Amino acid sequence: MQEEPNISDFFETMKARFEKCLDPTFSCKKPAIKAHSVQNATSLGFIAEKNHVCELRMRIKNGQPECVFERVGRNQASTFMGLCAEHDAEIFRPIDTNPLSLDDKEQLFLIAYRSVTRELHVVMEAAMRLQMVLQRQVTAGVVSKDAPSPAMIEATAHMIKAWGVWKHRFEFYDQPFVKSQFAQILHSSFIIENANPVLASSSFFSVDEKGWGKRFAAVTLNVIPTSSSQSIVIVSYPKEQSSKARRYVSSIFTKRGDQRLRALSQMLINRAENFFVLPSQVESWSEEKRTAIENAFVANVINEKPEKTSVDLMLF
Repeated sequence: MQEEPNISDFFETMKARFEKCLDPTFSCKKPAIKAHSVQNATSLGFIAEKNHVCELRMRIKNGQPECVFERVGRNQASTFMGLCAEHDAEIFRPIDTNPLSLDDKEQLFLIAYRSVTRELHVVMEAAMRLQMVLQRQVTAGVVSKDAPSPAMIEATAHMIKAWGVWKHRFEFYDQPFVKSQFAQILHSSFIIENANPVLASSSFFSVDEKGWGKRFAAVTLNVIPTSSSQSIVIVSYPKEQSSKARRYVSSIFTKRGDQRLRALSQMLINRAENFFVLPSQVESWSEEKRTAIENAFVANVINEKPEKTSVDLMLF
């Protein structure tokens, strides 16, 4: 008879952190630090109120996953432990110490590189946690270490996903970075002008239906507040995948005005999971709209189709 899972084991697993420095060579032995995937001093500063921003956070309620908007301190928002202090400072100095220029290929490359590195850390940490769950079940005699089980299948799937993201970063970002071949990554961008910034993001996601163990096409999506009245949206992708990438994100480049921002909102809710919103913006939404956005987001996370809603899911 299988034992019931212990909730304390779940929370202990969720506290586990993958803290290896994911430098381009994967050889660094120094401990990783908490680094921001979205710049704290600039981007988050434009959407923070009382030093807090809002983000969607996953939790388990009555055995089911749910996402809710919660306030989080800007110093903690967007952080991930994917690089040591030395590599974080050295690699991203051109974007952390200089104003953003859409004409600077190195800066644009590094913005995308940071998003991919953050995603690599996320999937590697998830794979590690699921391996811990599997090992606990094996040790407790709940499952066999040799026979397939749901825990083993899930853990293996996440290991393959982590391996796939690592391969993508290695081929399209690590190797070009080492050789300073920044033009290997292309970018499409537009500026949101004459509007107070309300959102910042740094995300990476695939744009095809290929399994994680196979070579896949992907983009990074960054929304970067640059002043009190301007934000820049940048989508980045490997040159050889440009056709597929541009086709996938075409809705946010072929539309204008509010229609463009609605398309961008939909893409963030459906595909991204690392974005932050001005607290007063969230508070201005009706309860129905806020719940609809939260439900659509959690459906994205657990790979289910969200329920159709008549509520405008505009984030901006």
